[in-house]
Amino acid sequence: MAASAPEACSEKTVYWAGHISAWQRSGLSQGAYCRRHGLSQSSLGYWRRRLETTANEKAAPFVTIVPVPLPASPHADMATVAEPMLVHVGKTFRIEIRGDFAAPVLEKLVRTLTRL
Repeated sequence: MAASAPEACSEKTVYWAGHISAWQRSGLSQGAYCRRHGLSQSSLGYWRRRLETTANEKAAPFVTIVPVPLPASPHADMATVAEPMLVHVGKTFRIEIRGDFAAPVLEKLVRTLTRL
């Protein structure tokens, strides 16, 4: 009995994902890996792009708005920065700070983002 279309697609995905993973670990060029394993280089490239796109779509972050309380006084515990400051939180978040900012608020924001 022949496999259904979703099953066949899943089997191909697993097959090519295995080859892509092995190619990346091998240190060989795509062409050399494909020649060694009798694969079509264009098929390996197609499946690499397809699986990267699928992985990126699954990992695409959703937007969450996090309320950040501001200090009661506009000058309380503020630091002035002439140039914009860019803060990276892991590989996912970038925060650009211009002008005055409250250091405790920034700390709370960074803690919140690292928990997401």
